[in-house]
Amino acid sequence: MSRARQKFAAVCLLGACVAGLHRRAAGQVEFRVTTPDLPAEWKPFRARIEAHVLAAARAWVGRVDAKPCTIDSAFRVAPANRGSGRSTVTALFNDVKHDGRRVEEQGWAYEMRTGKDPNGDEPDVELVLETKYMRTLWWDPRPDVRDAPVPDDRLDAMTVFLHELGHALAFNGWIDPRTGAADPKVASTYDRWVSHDGANFFFNGPAATKLWGGPVPLARTNNNYHHVCDKPEGRQAKLKDDLMNGVTFGHGRRYAIGPMDLAILADCGIPLKAQNAKGK
Repeated sequence: MSRARQKFAAVCLLGACVAGLHRRAAGQVEFRVTTPDLPAEWKPFRARIEAHVLAAARAWVGRVDAKPCTIDSAFRVAPANRGSGRSTVTALFNDVKHDGRRVEEQGWAYEMRTGKDPNGDEPDVELVLETKYMRTLWWDPRPDVRDAPVPDDRLDAMTVFLHELGHALAFNGWIDPRTGAADPKVASTYDRWVSHDGANFFFNGPAATKLWGGPVPLARTNNNYHHVCDKPEGRQAKLKDDLMNGVTFGHGRRYAIGPMDLAILADCGIPLKAQNAKGK
């Protein structure tokens, strides 16, 4: 398990950007975001960044049948690494074994599932966006509502944060993306459903395969297997519109959490609320 050592700045909570105001998302989960060490260019955007992270977190949290907990996240801008989202630690998943390997889940998922914090006062989630990538984003005046038109020449920032938080929650693992070789000691809750046929990756979780009608194609050409859709051709073209696709995001449009995303969460052992349990 790895831990992020980051100094906290002002705290922003779900539904508000005021330090010290405590609110629970969906009545269960308090999600807090900090933006330490923002470059000068992005300091005027602090409130917008925090609002988008919180709105995106609320969208995921609202689908989960979570135990009361507090999730701390940190966002930073980096000169490279176009975009990434991760839980800063993982935790054993119910002592489950997969092909002799221990199974671990993302720390954020573990904390919502159990109500236990696996890493104390350290950040639970880390989000990083590259400076150049940040400059392509459009910041929604109401990311919680999402009804303003997205400019045709911009990427929707809310879409990007939703996507990266999806990785922090479930779409992550340790299989070698070049060879398909599994880690000899550990598999993520996502990895245990992933197969590699020598060239292509597939997700084989029962909820996802039932929804798709077979193994779900995962990315390898333009991205890693933590995404659905390799090439948007034939039937796979439908997956290009998924929030967690590994092809591209279209300018001037929004993406949202969809049935396939929820099915994969369920396969990763994340308890969904009744209305979302079948990927609705």
